Amino acid sequence: MAKERGLISPSDFAQLQKYMEYSTKKVSDVLKLFEDGEMAKYVQGDAIGYEGFQQFLKIYLEVDNVPRHLSLALFQSFKTDHCLNEANVTKDVVCLNDVSCYFSLLEGGRPEDKLEFTFKLYDTDRNGILDSSEVDKIILQMMRVAEYLDWDVSELRPILQEMMKEIDYDGSGSVSQAEWVR
Repeated sequence: MAKERGLISPSDFAQLQKYMEYSTKKVSDVLKLFEDGEMAKYVQGDAIGYEGFQQFLKIYLEVDNVPRHLSLALFQSFKTDHCLNEANVTKDVVCLNDVSCYFSLLEGGRPEDKLEFTFKLYDTDRNGILDSSEVDKIILQMMRVAEYLDWDVSELRPILQEMMKEIDYDGSGSVSQAEWVR
């Protein structure tokens, strides 16, 4: 079933985790290279194509050759339409924020740091608040991670949506960084 949805197999996921165990890189460091460093040439809005994705994996995992089937399966699993809304973005891309969020959730570190990193990734307008469309993107990414972890996600979406409503302590319809971390 995982292959039908474009997800990587459990053995591929285990291989990815092994790569991550040996890597000394953090997603935030690699992301900087794509935002304003030597890898910026691969970025189209918030999107990167397969070549840029391969470069991301090579840098993040600190390996010269990520197996093609693994990088291709990962790339396919990240394909979505929500980053195609920007001008000059081709169809064969993945959202760099989704890729970054996914790997940051899998890497070690304090939960508070992961929450702050995720908030900043999805606060696309940089106004310090997550609006409903930004929250929906986070829910989608959480669903993807749960699928990779082979969780039963059939009832997860409504639970995540309710959780996101509860995070909005002041009931404003948006989530501030303080609410998000709390």
